[in-house]
Amino acid sequence: MAFNFLATLTPMNGKKVLVIGLGQIGYSNAEYMTMKGLTVDGYDISEKAVQRALDDQVIRKRASNFAGYDYYIICISTHRPEDMFQPYLDGLFDIARQLLYEGKQGALVGIDSTITRGTSEKVLEMLRHKMHVVHVPHRYFGPEKHDHGVNQTRVIGGCEPCCIDKARQFYGDMLDIPLHPVESVEVAELCKIVENSYRFMEIAFAEELKVFCDRSGIDFADLRSAINTKWNIKVLEPREGIGGHCLPKDSQMFLNLSKNLLATSIIDAAKKVDEEYRAHIGCPVPSSSSSKVQSMQQLH
Repeated sequence: MAFNFLATLTPMNGKKVLVIGLGQIGYSNAEYMTMKGLTVDGYDISEKAVQRALDDQVIRKRASNFAGYDYYIICISTHRPEDMFQPYLDGLFDIARQLLYEGKQGALVGIDSTITRGTSEKVLEMLRHKMHVVHVPHRYFGPEKHDHGVNQTRVIGGCEPCCIDKARQFYGDMLDIPLHPVESVEVAELCKIVENSYRFMEIAFAEELKVFCDRSGIDFADLRSAINTKWNIKVLEPREGIGGHCLPKDSQMFLNLSKNLLATSIIDAAKKVDEEYRAHIGCPVPSSSSSKVQSMQQLH
């Protein structure tokens, strides 16, 4: 008989958690919350993702609907199914509509997924204010999850003061996650996309420098090593272009927000640099299926 890890845990307080979306971020959330003694169920449109979570005992069962939970943690992808580099929020809004009819009155909805400015307030409006809505943008890096896992410092913003209060009890008191509250939920929404836009820019500069060196007959590795001896400079190592789930999509979210506010954008230039670098090394933009593995430099 297989060992049942879940049977050895004592429920923390009878409260029930539903993790919606069981990809890398949802799976890691469910795993951490289960280890903390919470009753955690899972929901995903992918049967394979659900079965993996069940087999690994990070969830108790597959949820057939959204009724009866105290905490709803949304961890779905926010890119287009056919193009992971383009933002797409329709799936999130579909979940909000289902929560309106099935979700528990007064429950907490924590949005871990990366979203653009104004999304949390729209979700609250769709729910007709029947639930508390917060945005807690995920920060997670699997290879170093001890230091960069679910319980690292997290930015948190709420639609209303009562939302923040309920979120502090859950994320702070129950999960022992260090929190950095912000005054506006819009600041929390912008935080993640700006973090990843900045990272995109850093990598793009390294790519630009590599192309410059190759065309100038300069040893890039030697130049990079010399530059990085300065205490406040760290030029990254360019690899196969900027891919992964987060950086291209999140930087596009920032561009979409800034296009009517800024005449020029360094992020727009960085995207052109990445395209030129890819052409230079003969590495085309990967498809959604081939860009799931992120390099160390694309830590998010």
